[in-house]
Amino acid sequence: MEPLPPDFARRIMEVLAPGEEGAAADVIEAAINLDDARLGSFLALLAERVRSSPKRITGAELRALLRESTKHGRPAGT
Repeated sequence: MEPLPPDFARRIMEVLAPGEEGAAADVIEAAINLDDARLGSFLALLAERVRSSPKRITGAELRALLRESTKHGRPAGT
């Protein structure tokens, strides 16, 4: 997996719905505890969501993407 771009945080803020910063921080904190394959899956799901819709992403959507990326393995944050 390639490293995150240096402007990753700024780019996330551009696609995040207003007021969802706390939820996004919680999801990202959980996602960084995933193994490489599941983190890659989460980032791929997030990238696909960004490409597929111009709507801003909500915390609920981020949590759903995290759940989807951990379906077949250990839960996030463990």
